[in-house]
Amino acid sequence: MKILCTRPWDEWEKKAILDVVEDAQFLESGPGRKIEDLVNEADVLYGFPDIPMSVIARSKTLRLIHVQSTGVDRFAPALIDSPIILTNSRGVHAKPVAEHAVALMIALAYNFRGHTKVQEECLWKDPGIDRLEGKVAGLLGLGAIGEEIARKCKAFDMEVIGVRRDVSRPVPANVDRVYGMDEIARVMAESDCVLCSLPLTRETASSVRYEHFAAMKPTALFVNVGRGPVVDEDGLIRALREGKLRGAGLDVFETEPLPPDSPLWKMENVVITPHTGGKSPENRRRSLAILTENLGRLRDGKPLINVVDKALGY
Repeated sequence: MKILCTRPWDEWEKKAILDVVEDAQFLESGPGRKIEDLVNEADVLYGFPDIPMSVIARSKTLRLIHVQSTGVDRFAPALIDSPIILTNSRGVHAKPVAEHAVALMIALAYNFRGHTKVQEECLWKDPGIDRLEGKVAGLLGLGAIGEEIARKCKAFDMEVIGVRRDVSRPVPANVDRVYGMDEIARVMAESDCVLCSLPLTRETASSVRYEHFAAMKPTALFVNVGRGPVVDEDGLIRALREGKLRGAGLDVFETEPLPPDSPLWKMENVVITPHTGGKSPENRRRSLAILTENLGRLRDGKPLINVVDKALGY
């Protein structure tokens, strides 16, 4: 089995794979060895492909692509008609991204920017603060990340409501009420803090718009750790300027890196992080564990785990 990595292999990765697939051969790009050519030799592609997906989709040898991210919006559309199986690292990033979402919520509720400003001015002054106990957390998306956010919100004694595509499934632990995607406006209007972890699909693109922000409580907060294009950024900026909501904590954006001329940089009621929500030193090991499990299953003809529905995009 030939396995191509989109970056140089680490020895510990090779060892972990060889423990499962003894005859594994490792491919990587280098002088005279472009990934574009190697995809026509490999059985498995691992990492973050940065070549046109149309090139990968035409491969006659690839059987499996495993990406190190949860989101597959860059990859799935081009593979819809391809027999290549696409798997992701769903669950790997749930805890760090959920932590990040809650950190942004706390930073906004506790007004860390205001506290930093009075500290820099050497002022003993209360810049204003809010609390989370008893507030309503509205979760847009109840996948692995959303469920972990719910668990953490419950630690603050918050009421948790959420939206997801399939409302027929059992209500997740730590979630009080679940609504369909067509009730985003209702959930946002009821919430004191909206936390978005939606993946980017054809259904979710620009699904959070100005009219949704305009329906929020003027004291409410918005946090996005999902995908930037899920939110109409101009609509969010307009709503923030008009005071339709109190503030926003953003880790993802329509265009990344966020352009220097974006008004978001200068807004005092916005906290920005540069898409670092999923960063963790353990991510690569956890993602590789999914890959090695699937390599054994692929060899033995068993169903794989973390398989992406390429039509749905997750």
